[in-house]
Amino acid sequence: MEPSVVTKVVTDELSITTRFINGLKEFAMTRGIDFLEALIIFIIGYIICRNIRRAVAHILEKSDVDPSAKTFIEEIIFFFCLAIVVLVALGTAGVGTGTLAAAFGGVGLAIGLGLKDNIGNVASGIFILIFRPFRVGDYIQVASNQGTVTEISIMYTMLSTLGNQRIVIPNSSLTSSVIKNFSAYDTRNLEMTFDVGYDTDLKSCVELLKKIFTEDAYVVDKEKLTIYVSGMADSSIRIYVRAAVERAKYFDAQNDLYIRVKEAFDAAGIDIPFPQLVVHQAEKE
Repeated sequence: MEPSVVTKVVTDELSITTRFINGLKEFAMTRGIDFLEALIIFIIGYIICRNIRRAVAHILEKSDVDPSAKTFIEEIIFFFCLAIVVLVALGTAGVGTGTLAAAFGGVGLAIGLGLKDNIGNVASGIFILIFRPFRVGDYIQVASNQGTVTEISIMYTMLSTLGNQRIVIPNSSLTSSVIKNFSAYDTRNLEMTFDVGYDTDLKSCVELLKKIFTEDAYVVDKEKLTIYVSGMADSSIRIYVRAAVERAKYFDAQNDLYIRVKEAFDAAGIDIPFPQLVVHQAEKE
């Protein structure tokens, strides 16, 4: 390559580099301060938003606001304040109002299309807080999942199972499913079915069960106790009992009554049969 050509290439590259550096310096002198101010505003604003969130949480903790709404309100206020900080920071950086509106409109549309399920979760979370099909502390069942509601957030609802497991359910799944709330009332019906042998004196057995349930300390509707023979199975006759107990003592009551019934049946000689298969063999000629 001729020296003149090499010199021209080097000169061109130096010229491009020089223009880039000069442009960078000019940008730093004219717009750099604005961007630095915008960054500082965002950092300070973010810290303020977090402090506001803590303050709101502290206020809600001492208020009578439903526990179901506390976390939701905190997150809504935090993101609302953060959105204001972002707008102020972008404005300080020199982004015009019209540009901001167009940008947020485009971004909002893209986010809306890409995160439509998450937006649905937020809308469902608001629905849950307004209509309150359940609250924090309630024991619910959704499809095959059941547990105690520990938190209702913007996107998800968290359950704690009896096995000490956490279940996270999207809010949109909750509002589109059948929710069984076991904590909706102060009392809960305890339903039991007892199988007894076909040779059992049913009237005496029913009276025995009525005596056990009416004398039990957990049963609160002793005068309205429901008890009757519900069917004849292959190996037994079934007796159905329904009694109301305090919601918080449901499992204690269930355990206590099963033990009492088993002991009473044993003492009275009442047989609790198990499935049996009788095989008849034909006699050979």
